[in-house]
Amino acid sequence: MPGSGPASVLVSGPVTGGSLQIMGSETMRPVVTVCAEAFMADNPEADIIVRGGGSGDGMAALLHGMIDIGMISRPLSPKEIGFATAKGIDLTQFELALDGVAIVVHRTNPLREIDVDQLRAIWSGDLSQWRELSGGPGEIQPLARAKGSGTEEVFAERVLKGQREGVAKELPTNEAIVAEVSAQPNAIGYTGLGALRNASDLVHVLAIRSQSSSVLPSADTVWSGSYPLTRALLLINPGTPSGLAASFIAYTGPAGQALVKRAGYVEIAAGEP
Repeated sequence: MPGSGPASVLVSGPVTGGSLQIMGSETMRPVVTVCAEAFMADNPEADIIVRGGGSGDGMAALLHGMIDIGMISRPLSPKEIGFATAKGIDLTQFELALDGVAIVVHRTNPLREIDVDQLRAIWSGDLSQWRELSGGPGEIQPLARAKGSGTEEVFAERVLKGQREGVAKELPTNEAIVAEVSAQPNAIGYTGLGALRNASDLVHVLAIRSQSSSVLPSADTVWSGSYPLTRALLLINPGTPSGLAASFIAYTGPAGQALVKRAGYVEIAAGEP
């Protein structure tokens, strides 16, 4: 099993120079880029390159030795763990932040809450009209992240639960989902919290309804886990980090959590007293 823990368990070492290649989750790319820029401002001899491409592509690159650190916005898959084990790679994962996969609709849509069964019916194509949800007239236009995205995989596992996705339009980033929903009155999509940081007047976030309550994604509900589509954003290292990788991962711990919050995500210790 891969090792895990918050980045704060590392003690920043003396290595602050050299180069580092980081790749993976599009959800994480903006906040990790901000962390890298801040680290390089403090350590001008460091050169850190951050690229997106999706959680799946990032893990593939890491497992084939093409990058130094992977970014994933969903748990490691059994296939990835098995491949690493077969190659003798001891994956170590560090929590950068917490996030909630938010369900968003156009700002003029009167709908304010939805349940997981209704979400599954929309994305599978079984529910296609807004009037069936008291959301006004029109055909529902579901939007999805592209395959290989960690956000898509979390949604598929927690919402679709093995049911085949219907005719959702695929988009490459969470920001693209928000932009499309804000422009299309009949659209509905899912996105990470960071993409909503400057979009509160563009879209409405739906509460997810269960038998006992309806819960909106917030710092409190994500940290407590009461929001059902909560996830951890992870940095993955092949083995125990050393050198510049150790220094950078340590930097994203206590020092980097202010940047995490500013980017719209939930700090690892947000709910602690």
